[in-house]
Amino acid sequence: MKKRYLFYLEHPAKVHFHKIQINHLLKNGHHVDVLINTKDILEDLVKEEGWKYTNLFPKTRKIKGVHVYIAAFINLFTSIYKVFRYTWGKKYDLMVGDVLVHIGWLRRIPNIYATDDVLDAVPEQIVFFLPAKHILAPKITDLGRFMNKKIPYYGYKALAHLHPNHFMPDRSKLSNDLSHNEKFFLIRCTGFGATHDINKKGIHNDLLTNMVNLLEPFGRVLITSERELPDHLEKHLIKIKKSDISHYIAFAHIFIGDSTTMSTEAAVLGTPSIEFDDYFHEIEQMIELEQKYQLIHCFRTFEEEKFLQKITELTKTSNLKEIYSERRQKLINDTIDVSAFLIWLFENYPTSYQEFKNNPDIQKQFK
Repeated sequence: MKKRYLFYLEHPAKVHFHKIQINHLLKNGHHVDVLINTKDILEDLVKEEGWKYTNLFPKTRKIKGVHVYIAAFINLFTSIYKVFRYTWGKKYDLMVGDVLVHIGWLRRIPNIYATDDVLDAVPEQIVFFLPAKHILAPKITDLGRFMNKKIPYYGYKALAHLHPNHFMPDRSKLSNDLSHNEKFFLIRCTGFGATHDINKKGIHNDLLTNMVNLLEPFGRVLITSERELPDHLEKHLIKIKKSDISHYIAFAHIFIGDSTTMSTEAAVLGTPSIEFDDYFHEIEQMIELEQKYQLIHCFRTFEEEKFLQKITELTKTSNLKEIYSERRQKLINDTIDVSAFLIWLFENYPTSYQEFKNNPDIQKQFK
């Protein structure tokens, strides 16, 4: 039986998380509507997939001159209004996406909100948790009083698109000026402009300079940044086609960043990952990746000396990539193909959900 789905992809990370599922649903003849807004390279990523879509905010959702929380509040209600108008008179079997939980609640349509953020760490999620019928999250993620709504899966968000069943690193995606097998280090600096970034810090310019000085004797240093950098670091900046960033992460000798998303992606790809920010200690999956799998090394912003010591230690470790490749294989053995599980869940909903509730380990067949 062919079904009707609605996805709202509000951030480039949502495209990565759902693209395998959406492509499979379309291939199998289901009707899939995709809504987006203008956010960084989100629209470019959607175009690359070849989907038909509707951009509800073709200019931007950004509101200048007001506090980030006030802007987020206005954006939420504007989005709900626009999605409500879009869906008027349309029927769907399942809605997947942030503000769609409000529309699903209003119209009594099953809906799913996907997250990997702990509720205590990102409490503003409650505006989505309250109306959501289901909350999709890694098994380890604590959703507080909303655990009864949780669909827990054995894995991490990054495995939806980076599981070896769906992603193979391709060296040809890298810049032509990187010679074959040239050792390079990839550093990612975020912008810290979202609501959950308030009072958070990451890699500052002096620390970044020290990192570059430490790394340069061992290989080439590449930096991708959401913020402006000092002139003396510009020679390390690279323009990466953002849909190719995963290939750079996979081939990097070490990945260093202040983004939990990219640091996790590096870990699941088997690239030694070092994270420096004020986020990771609030997120259980980061602690698990560090303590259980030893794929990531996390440091808070008052631990600069330890952070730099870890960089030095890893640069001097022989067979580094081989060691982390073995650790990554253990992670793959312990987790599932997240997209394969979600395809089954979506295509067979609501029967699949009942089967899952009766036997959560049914997901282990998706390896």
